[in-house]
Amino acid sequence: MNLLKADSIFQAEGKMHQKTAVMVLILITAIGFFLRVYITFFTQLPHVHRDTPEYFQQAAALLTGSYINYFPNGYPLIIALGKVIFGKNISPFLLWTNIFMATGTLLFVYTISKIVFKNNKLALATVFFLAIFPSQINMVRWLTSEVPTTFFLTGAYFFYLRKQYIASGLFFSATAIIRTEYLMVFVLIVLFELVLKRKFNLRLIVAVLIPLLLLGSYCYSKTGKFSISGHGKVNIMYSVTASGNNVDYEYVHKHPEIVTDGDALKEYIRHAKAGPAQFIKERMANLFELWGIPSSSEGNRGKASRLIIGAGNLFLLFFGLAGWWQNRKHFSAWILISPFIVITIIHTFLVTFSRYTVPVEPFMIVLAIWMLLKLLGVKLLKASSGNSNVS
Repeated sequence: MNLLKADSIFQAEGKMHQKTAVMVLILITAIGFFLRVYITFFTQLPHVHRDTPEYFQQAAALLTGSYINYFPNGYPLIIALGKVIFGKNISPFLLWTNIFMATGTLLFVYTISKIVFKNNKLALATVFFLAIFPSQINMVRWLTSEVPTTFFLTGAYFFYLRKQYIASGLFFSATAIIRTEYLMVFVLIVLFELVLKRKFNLRLIVAVLIPLLLLGSYCYSKTGKFSISGHGKVNIMYSVTASGNNVDYEYVHKHPEIVTDGDALKEYIRHAKAGPAQFIKERMANLFELWGIPSSSEGNRGKASRLIIGAGNLFLLFFGLAGWWQNRKHFSAWILISPFIVITIIHTFLVTFSRYTVPVEPFMIVLAIWMLLKLLGVKLLKASSGNSNVS
């Protein structure tokens, strides 16, 4: 069973006519768009996160020809572009960019679901759920990297499933330049291709690596260090004693003798060996912060918000993992679960915040809605995977 061609995405299916599917998709997209506009501009909720000022500092450095090798410079590049075009009116530009990227994510996810499961009704149910999913709506108002990461990651999958590997690689590369850990999603997909399909996707690999090499080279010319982000040591130090939302931000200052990433990793391992039971407890707190009921975020998150996020997390865990399990013999299911695997492992063992799951949610929603409709008795195909069934 081959993946759908680009010109057959809106093919009529059963009683659902092509034009009806398009109109419903437009309506759902409009609902998602206006919900995101409302929370951004018509509530009193804040836009500036604790990381936002540092993103702006890195953007200012880029505009002066300098380079701060701390956060990945993808989001600062977007800020710098906005400053060049709009000057002091940068905040509205960034908020509208979030809104349009989030809307684009809806369209990407519709097509991803349609290609994988070949069902218009399922794809529309999936994108509707994504359009009203609370954390997806809420994150749009924040000037952080989650929304651009989600947009470029779902875009990478959109092009990948259409076998447009150059475009997919560029989107994967953009995702990694914004949030470095998502480079591992690309690595995992390449490994799955090698193991499950006996395929070495050279076009995809080259398209990912060239922008990263260019950015790393520019960093080297400015700092003498080849990298795409420079906060590895700090993140590891924060992670040494991190327990859910409890992070000792002064830990790095308490240990001035720790200079390199390697030194920080040794301290992390030392802490794990010194108290393995405590270490496991801290990791489980991280996991619960990611996929359970999150903390109050130092009093900034109310009980209702925590319960809503927790309910969404539990839904995605139960139905998403069940959907993956039901489709596990198919290659498409493995690439859909890849972001969940990468982010869950990385942020269980490092520092974590509940917002880190936002770019993963669209892929879990695709699997979860398939499972939910299946349990409700809807007849659905399993994930399409060509000749890539897993034995």
